[in-house]
Amino acid sequence: MPLARLANEPHRVFFPLGILASILGVALWPLHFGGILAAWPLEAHARLMVVGFGGCFIVGFLGTAGPRLLGSFPWTTPEVVAHATTSGAIITLLMLGQVPAADTVTGFWLAGVLASLGVRFVFGRKDVPPPGFPIAVLGVVGACIGSFALAIHSVVHLSPLWHSFWRLMLFQGFLWLPILGVAPYLLPRFFGKSSPHSLDESRSIPRGWWRPFFISVIAGLLMIYSFEVEARGLLRPGMWLRAAVVGVSIAFSVPGWLGWGGVNAVGRGLRWVVPCALAGWIAAGWFVPLRIGLLHGMFIGATGLIMIGVATRVVLGHGGRHDRLQSPMKWFHAVWALLLLVAATRITPEFVPKIRISHYIYAASFWTITMLFWAWRLRLEFAKPKPIKLLQPSFGRSGWRLPNLDLRRGA
Repeated sequence: MPLARLANEPHRVFFPLGILASILGVALWPLHFGGILAAWPLEAHARLMVVGFGGCFIVGFLGTAGPRLLGSFPWTTPEVVAHATTSGAIITLLMLGQVPAADTVTGFWLAGVLASLGVRFVFGRKDVPPPGFPIAVLGVVGACIGSFALAIHSVVHLSPLWHSFWRLMLFQGFLWLPILGVAPYLLPRFFGKSSPHSLDESRSIPRGWWRPFFISVIAGLLMIYSFEVEARGLLRPGMWLRAAVVGVSIAFSVPGWLGWGGVNAVGRGLRWVVPCALAGWIAAGWFVPLRIGLLHGMFIGATGLIMIGVATRVVLGHGGRHDRLQSPMKWFHAVWALLLLVAATRITPEFVPKIRISHYIYAASFWTITMLFWAWRLRLEFAKPKPIKLLQPSFGRSGWRLPNLDLRRGA
């Protein structure tokens, strides 16, 4: 594939990198229990899943969609190569157990991504971004600062409050602030609805932009406030506030989410995102000592599922297969069902400790199978024949006539 196309559509680089990072991230557990890795892999695993998997999907989406939404020029080949190389270095460092070094490189990586987006906004912008996208960028900013803060903590210990706060900004804010920013713009399309965040193209602030912007800002600030509440030791109120923010924000800003029918398998799967997120935070707040395991309901069933669902649309849409997005895509039922199975498998050992090792390995295996199955099925979508577009006959002065028809596939 030409490098110019990869630069124009960075998701073609970062989505596969994210899948690779996630498979390596879950592989740490069987490697540890098999005696190959001596160190407890929790910190490296968490970063491979959040920064590696989540970060690559977020950067791939913003790098592809950001310039288009701004009406600006795409990323250059050197930028994509630099960002991809840096993310690869982060994955390598984490696999080697060099967590502080990986945090430092993550901070520089995200700073570079922000610079790439900022250049397009300042010098090439011909349109105002959707109202929620500043909150998505805020999530990247918070993760950038949080990565540097955690790297510094390995040398000069931060106070418990600040250490906890920046961990939450990296591990949850990096995922959920972009979701809150992008969901009102993108998710209604999965449900056959128009988005209140999709406004007329304009270099100045268009009419109707400010109201959804302020709503997004309030949701984002409340999310950050919930991190402070939890960092102060009020774990249950912090997590429950986060659940309320996500539930209310998406319910009122994403038309069609509260329905059930009228969608294909991708839309049906995405309707599990909010229930999984709420269940994860509420359960973690209720059983605080078990919160690390219970939060996997939110991480896997919500953030993992929404990223795979959105990535499906991005890959097929930019690959010229909008027709497949409107098809039933029944195979995606297996994807979201498998992800829910992964979440349940990972949560179960919190209540039955004697099966912990086996279920860690089962969950890692199911995740790997799910990612490979999704990538394989998505690739098969491009092999399906394109529909032939037939133009309707028109009635002119000389009577009925048929236009010239081009019956080539995809015409």
